[in-house]
Amino acid sequence: MELMMPRNLLIDPHMSYRDLKQYAAELGVTVKSTPLSGDINGVYDGSLNMIVIDRTNTFIQKRCTLVHELIHWAYGDVSCDPVFHAREENRTKRETADALIDPLRYAIAESMYEDLYQIARELEVTLQVVEDFQVLTESRTHPIFLSRAIA
Repeated sequence: MELMMPRNLLIDPHMSYRDLKQYAAELGVTVKSTPLSGDINGVYDGSLNMIVIDRTNTFIQKRCTLVHELIHWAYGDVSCDPVFHAREENRTKRETADALIDPLRYAIAESMYEDLYQIARELEVTLQVVEDFQVLTESRTHPIFLSRAIA
């Protein structure tokens, strides 16, 4: 499978769901909302250049899902291969957390609250995004990452 270079996304952690929908439209991506079945929060359909968001979710869930799906769009993700798809999902989750959480705001929220749910509320992201951010920041302080950053 050929890897596609990502399109450059300019997502600010302070963008609202409405701002993100407008930004998607400027990129030529249609965003629709409709009730989705099961635990699916959103999907990206490359053939239609469309993102569908679960209408029943909160605005915070919609915001996080839209960023997640825009990152799939940016990479042109279309894999049906379970291993490659898992890699795409892991990369997308990391990049979603990186796009939506300002490290300084996270540090302040973490100093104010012990509970991850409270931190997520303070940052206006989902609990999953906070957990993904923690994994991302832990990997950035891992000795292997630091040795690459120094080299």
